[in-house]
Parts: sequence; C-alpha cells; structure tokens
Amino acid sequence: MKIEIIPNNPKYEALLDIHKPIPANKFLPEWYKKLGLGNALDTRFDGKDFVTAKKCPAIQDMVSDGFIIPLWGNLYFRTEYDDEGNVSGQKYDFSLRDTFGDSADDWLGHHGPVQLGEMGVKRIITGGVMKLKYPFSFIVPEGYNLMFTDPFYHFRQDVRLLSGIVESDKWGQITFPFEVLKEEFQIDFGTPFVHVYPMARMDEKFELDIRKGTNEEYTKVNNQIAQYFATRKHYKYEK
Repeated sequence: MKIEIIPNNPKYEALLDIHKPIPANKFLPEWYKKLGLGNALDTRFDGKDFVTAKKCPAIQDMVSDGFIIPLWGNLYFRTEYDDEGNVSGQKYDFSLRDTFGDSADDWLGHHGPVQLGEMGVKRIITGGVMKLKYPFSFIVPEGYNLMFTDPFYHFRQDVRLLSGIVESDKWGQITFPFEVLKEEFQIDFGTPFVHVYPMARMDEKFELDIRKGTNEEYTKVNNQIAQYFATRKHYKYEK
C-alpha cells in the first residue's frame, strides 16, 4: 500500500526537506524502548513470574503500526492572569508562521462550544478546543481510510488530539483539533504529534452475535490459554 503526502500549496514545498512523517516502529516511545520483555525464568523463584507491557501484542501493535506525524513547527501556549489571580487571557503562537509571513491565526484555529456540545474535553477559556492546520494532503488508494489519533503511549501532558477517521481516498486535507491540558507549554518541532493508522474501509454492515460457545470453541480457547502459560509465547511468537 502506498500513501502519498503532498503540500497543499506550492509555497509549502519548502517544508519537504524538514518535515518527515515516520513509520511508528521507527519512532517508539522512550519508555518502551528502555523496557525489557521480562524473563519468567529469572524471576520465578522470587514469586514474580511476569512479562512486561512490551511483550503485550496489543501494545506492540498500537505503538508500532501506522506512522507518526512529528510537529512541523514550535507550538506555544500561555495562560495569563490579572492582579487578582483571575484568568485574563490565553495566548498561542506557531513558529512556522514566520516562514510564510502569516499570523498565528492562519495556523491555529478553534472549535467553539456550540460545535462541541457536552463533549467531555478540557476547554480553553472561550469554551472550545484548538486546532492546528496541517500544510499537507494525503493521497491513499481507493477504499482506504486514515485514522488520526493522539500518540497515546508517548504519554504527553500538554495537549491531547481528538481522534477521527477520515475517508482519505475522498478527502485528503486535515486539521488537527486538540484539547489543551496545561496552562503553559511549548511543544518543539519534531515531537510526535499525531499517530496515523491506515485501514481498509469496511462498507458492509456487521452483526454482533452474543451467544454461548460450542464445545469446540471452548476447547480452542482453553488450549490457547494453556499453551500461553506453558510457553509464555503469544500468537506473535508462534511462527
């Protein structure tokens, strides 16, 4: 599968040399890279037979599938207070605006409270959330979506993206809405900002069937569990 990323405007071609989305398995969280897999043999006699989160196949796929979009400039945010300690305003800036002679509002916008309704997000003082313009567009094969989400396992504390799935074979442009988690922060160029998961679009309807299992199904499940506890190897290590 080929995913193409092109500037929205010829003037953004200047960013091609410095802004590089990266496969997620090449941009793993630091805690994940440092964590061992765990060794049951070494810990068995201490009563601590365990494996670490790094060996969990669900976490492995979550951190390594898809690709990461690093931040394409420096993002600044600050909350200001009056003499009585009340919030008097919030300021923001994006360094890339200097490159193109733009204002901060050309790159950073808002979704207002009417658009959000009762959504349980942390809001700026206007009652909404912010969004950052992405200067590139995606071209994907027909029948594919892109899911844009926060790089959860990087555990950042400053902003959190609002996740969304886009039929990117029909619409390749995107802005990234995010909630602000801190009163003041700076996120530097190159910091993991968005995690993108390509996925084939499932057009057919699906049905959820909640039922009792068959004897054959119970046997299969129990055999899988027994094999795991005997070998400490899950399905990713069966080959």
